[in-house]
Parts: sequence; structure tokens; C-alpha cells
Amino acid sequence: MSIGPSSNRQRLTLLLWVLVASFYFYLCYDYIRMTSNDREFGDYMHYIVQLAGNDGRSPKEVRELLLVKAEQLSLPVRSDQIVVRGQRNTLNIAVNYDVDIDIPVIQREVYRKKFEHDVKYQLPR
Repeated sequence: MSIGPSSNRQRLTLLLWVLVASFYFYLCYDYIRMTSNDREFGDYMHYIVQLAGNDGRSPKEVRELLLVKAEQLSLPVRSDQIVVRGQRNTLNIAVNYDVDIDIPVIQREVYRKKFEHDVKYQLPR
């Protein structure tokens, strides 16, 4: 029983489709993971701005707390991308950063997603 050229072509086509599907799955997974991590980081920013506003924490302390959280979530946030203005009930924190979505294996950028957060202290009700 021999395998004909048609059978080999079908296997090659199937392999190609599996590779393409894997590529798109990885890109979608990477994008969803980064978006989810950013959402968690944004929620943490809201918590920190309220905590820092109530307790009168220093801008340096706020920046360090946010950098630690960004590192835990594997977000590429640098200290210079965190702007802390005001204090107590005028506290405002802005964070802007970009995340590169890479091609698997060769690690080449395919897409760059920009994340922007601007969180202000709100008086307790």
C-alpha cells in the first residue's frame, strides 16, 4: 500500500492549517492576557489613589507600589511613565505605556497596544 501525492498534499495542507491556527491562537492569547493584566492594574490604581489620598502617602511611595504591581503582572511600566500629581484629595495618577504583541518563536513585533490610565481621588460618600 503506497501513499500517493494527493495524500501527502493533504497532510501538508493540514500541517499548514495547524501552524496558522496555532499562530493566531498565540496572538489572541497574548493580547487577551495583556488586556486582562492591564484591567487588573487599572483596578489596583483606583485602590492606590484612594489609599494614598486618605493616608497622605508620598508620590515616591505611590510610584513604588504601582511599579511592584506592574512587575507582578509582567507589564512593561517604567518609573518615568507614572505621573503622580497633587496630594490627598487632589491626588491624580496617570500611567501610559505600550505593550508589544510578538510573533511566537521569532519574537518579532506584530502589534503594539497603547494603554492609558488617568485616575483621580474621589471623596468618600
